Order: sequence, then C-alpha cells, then structure tokens
Amino acid sequence: MRLKGRLVVATLASTCMLFAAGCGNATGDSNSSAGSSANGCDTKEIGPGVTDSEILVGTTMPLSGSGAAGGLGTKEGQEAYYAKLNAEGGVQGRKIKPIILDDAYDPSTAQKQMRQLVEKEEILVVSGGEGTPNFLGAVPYLDRKKVPAIAPYAPSDELGGDKNQHVFMATVDYIQEFEILTDYVLDQETPKKMALVGVAGNVGDNAKLGMEKALEGKGIELLYVPETPGTTDFTPIATQLKQFDAEYVFLILTNADTGGLLQAMSRIGYTPKTGAWAGMSDDSYIKEFGALSQDMLVALETSSLDSENPLVKQFVADFTAQTGKAPSKFNQLGWVQAQLTAEALKRAEGLNRGCVVEALETFENFETGILPPVTWGKGDRAGVDAVGIGQIKGDKLVVLEETKSLQK
Repeated sequence: MRLKGRLVVATLASTCMLFAAGCGNATGDSNSSAGSSANGCDTKEIGPGVTDSEILVGTTMPLSGSGAAGGLGTKEGQEAYYAKLNAEGGVQGRKIKPIILDDAYDPSTAQKQMRQLVEKEEILVVSGGEGTPNFLGAVPYLDRKKVPAIAPYAPSDELGGDKNQHVFMATVDYIQEFEILTDYVLDQETPKKMALVGVAGNVGDNAKLGMEKALEGKGIELLYVPETPGTTDFTPIATQLKQFDAEYVFLILTNADTGGLLQAMSRIGYTPKTGAWAGMSDDSYIKEFGALSQDMLVALETSSLDSENPLVKQFVADFTAQTGKAPSKFNQLGWVQAQLTAEALKRAEGLNRGCVVEALETFENFETGILPPVTWGKGDRAGVDAVGIGQIKGDKLVVLEETKSLQK
C-alpha cells in the first residue's frame, strides 16, 4: 500500500455545531441504560450520568508507570477543553464532568477501572483515552455494556471499520502507520537490514505486520524484538540489535522505554538511524531524550503545533489562555478527544447512548484542525485515513511529509 494524494490536515473549519432538540422530560432515571444503541435513539430517554445540570463522561489512561507521559498530557488536554466549554455554557444546558482514572498502561487494570466508571460512576460515554493494550483490555466489557467510546487513542487492527460498533476511532492502526514509515525510508534508500522493538502483543505485532507489508519482495531482513512495558534493563535488547547490525531501528514503546533503550544503545556504541510512532513527537519526549533521538523519523497523526491553519492557531491560543502554557502534542490529543465527544453530545437528539451513537454516525469530514477530517457512519468506525512524517531536529519536530490519505 502506497500513499496517494495529499490530504492536508484541516484546511478550513466547518464551524457549524449542531445543537440538539427534542430532549424532553426524562422518562427514566440516571441509572437507566435505556436508549443504548441496541434500542436506537429514543429522544425521551435520559441515559446514565445525565442530570439537569451535568453530563458525566470518563475514561482510563496511564497516569503512572512508563506510559505516564502520554496519559498525563492527554488528561490535561481533555480537562482544559471541558473547562473552556463549561465556562461557555456547556452542552445542551449542562456542564460536562470528565472522570479520568489511572490504568498504569495495564489491560486488567483498565478493565477494572472502566467497570468502575460505567457501573459506579455511571458515565454516559467514554471520552477518549490513551494507550492501546490497556484500552483493548476494556473493549469486550464496553461492547457488552454498549457504551460508546469516542476517539480513544488505541491504534489497532482490532478496532475501526466495521469492528466493535461502540468504539469510534480517530487514528489509523499501527499496521498502516508503520507501513507508511517504512515506505518513507525505502523511498530515500535501501537498507540491508531493519529492526523493530515493540510492545509485546497487538501493538508490536501490528507494527511488525506493517513493516513486513512494505518490505515484501525487497530482500531486506527484519528483526523483531518484543518488549514488556516498564523494562528496567535494556542492555540485552540493545546488544541483540547491535549484533544484528540493522541500519534502521523502529520503535513502538512508551516514551520512557524508548528513551531507556536509546540510552542503552548509546552506551554500547550502537547508533543506527531510528523511526518511531507518533508519541515521540511530544515535546516532553524531545526535551528529555532529544539528544539521543536526532534525525529520528516520527509518524504524525495530528497537525503541527506551528501550523498556519486557523483552527490550529485557535487551539493553541485557547489552550494557552486556559492553562497558562503552550500545548504539547499529547495536550493536543486530549483536547481533540474532548472536542469530538462534546460535538457528539451537541448533535445527539436525546441524551442517551443510542442517540449519541446515531449522532456520531452523522460526522462527515468534520474539521477540527488537529486531526484529518473525521468521518463516521453506519458500519464505519475508522474516523480518519491519514498519516504524515516528521523528524526530530535539534529541540524541534520538523514536518517532512504533511498528512496524506492512504490508498485503500
């Protein structure tokens, strides 16, 4: 699969935000699960987490452990968006209250926390999230309970398209992302060997499959080394990579583990060219590990924070005004997750899960400026179909290829 046709992220805003009507008097209470997608949209039903003044939403993400950088930044972005929205009056006359729990990047913990959010806190919908293995651990439960999950950051071939009808994705999966990253390298040169170090399980397996698709028939050797998040001694992996002697090493690890592996590689004198998933575009990573990551290729899933796009400029200004500091890439991710959730609630003709699902299915090329235009529909939960390429240069991330549409 090759890239076709430039799809520049969010050129002009589709500023129309549709406010819902027909949310008449409740015939159920906040404990009701009526109005779920199995029953369609009953505009008179009031779903769980909804009162006359408030809508509860929630999610889990890593706020501790090796994946904490992504979770903390995403959480801050969501909270900033909701604070701004609530100050402006909220949605359908109600403030949105986000509840974000720590899953420590662990699937079993994520499932436990998601159960708490749905059954104890009684959230209406899942608002975003960050991390693939942890979110995948909660997906079967959300599917059984028919709880819509809106724009979780969990790139996986197990989500999107016509899979898991309650999960509305807004990123491509890691198969596509790493195929594109590998294609970019092959367009520049032809290495004899490449390697991949990835989180063991679906994350690493998807990245490996994407690289294999790009390398098929090219005669290039590929070494795959699975990694357990939170590894404390990366010397064995670094040594294995050095012995294989790949010209390129691709990485799909947490930010902390990526830095730890690069430090181990540097200590033993192994300095290949590198590439990584989109998390390495975050300022927190570049600030801490940028010296070890010079010229690293990085997949881009969101717009450059320096973009001239008016919507991006507005986001930067709004986030800075709300928090008193400039946003990071993970802040950007959390902000757009909250934005998409709020937009779905605005469009919903009834404040219950079934009506939220129907509202989400009306998104067609919805412009945020941060993501490529978002489209969902009946049987289509993919959301977006685009990835770009950046490179770490000094203390900055330089855009090499704007976001491009994928050939399907």
